[in-house]
Amino acid sequence: MSRRVVPVGRRILEQNIKDRYRTGHIGTEDALHLFDELLQVAQPSSIAAINCLLTVVGRHCPALGVSLFNRVARTKVPLQSVTYGILVNCCCGAGCLDLGFAAMGNIIKMGFMKEFIVAFSHLLKAICAENKTSYAMDIVLRIMPMFNCVPNIFSYNILFKGLCNKKRSQEALELIQVMVEHGGSCQPNVVTYSTVIDGLLTEGEVNKAYSLFCEMLQRGISPNVVTCSSIISGMCKLHAMDKAEEVLQQMFERRILPDVATYTSLIHGYYSLGQCKEVDWILQEMSRNGVQPDIVTYNIQMDYLCKSGRCAEARKIFDSMVGLGQKPDVTTYNVLLHGYAMERSFHDMNCLIELMDDNGISPDHYGYNILISAYAKEKMVDE
Repeated sequence: MSRRVVPVGRRILEQNIKDRYRTGHIGTEDALHLFDELLQVAQPSSIAAINCLLTVVGRHCPALGVSLFNRVARTKVPLQSVTYGILVNCCCGAGCLDLGFAAMGNIIKMGFMKEFIVAFSHLLKAICAENKTSYAMDIVLRIMPMFNCVPNIFSYNILFKGLCNKKRSQEALELIQVMVEHGGSCQPNVVTYSTVIDGLLTEGEVNKAYSLFCEMLQRGISPNVVTCSSIISGMCKLHAMDKAEEVLQQMFERRILPDVATYTSLIHGYYSLGQCKEVDWILQEMSRNGVQPDIVTYNIQMDYLCKSGRCAEARKIFDSMVGLGQKPDVTTYNVLLHGYAMERSFHDMNCLIELMDDNGISPDHYGYNILISAYAKEKMVDE
């Protein structure tokens, strides 16, 4: 009987691990204890449960994940390509790219294509994080095809993100054109276009960004509200309000409802150009579409009014915001405080500081700088 107890107990343990992994009920500490328990009785069939535990540990402690892998490698449990894929991810997370490539070599030898692509994606992320974008491009365009591994769109999107982060959006744009002209199974998706459009806007290339947005629509790729809001935000920061309005119009035509972030970007853009009538129109549009301003919207409005010497109007917005249940943050108070300082309204400044204290909000360094600067300009050294 004693010879049957261990296998039965092992099977129960393995099933328990897999069930808890599927439901997300294993923490790192639990995984470590279960790993020690399972490794003592592990058999070839235990590898699936071991992979679950390695994944859990690797997410939070990648270096420890590598250590656990080495313990498994010293047993008689045969390693799977999935196990090596987990190892690659752990190596990348721990900053050990050399070990990651060594593990990659084992996956290549084993000939498992699915894990091959996934493992390469982990490596690409780590390489781009170290600003080795040219190396990442070489992997996608030369090394992966060399092993008959066709990069998927996930791999390409990692590369596009890396290029745009290094302000190489023109290269990313050219790569999109190559993908489209090639006409293969791997085509740019909404993430691809959104990433490169954002990169172009970061580099000030408004016309190229808008042209790429139009190309995306022409190819039947529909953006969502987050994509459109991000594009509008980038255009507003560059004061390209005509292009931002055209994107907004495309949203309406495609029945993509703008959210508060979309409208707030437009408000900020128009205020920065001093075009208050357009801001009024945007606020009316928000109201018609049932979109309520948030704290960022109110802060932008108040900031513009205060800088225009209209603190009384800004205070009305502040009071109405509170009346609607919006809780001002420290930025809100700083905006109003700076306005009062510009008007030399020391009584209002002191009252606002008291109000902050009553509401449990402490001034930050920016708020104190406003006070010190205001008093210093009036030569009120003691205060």
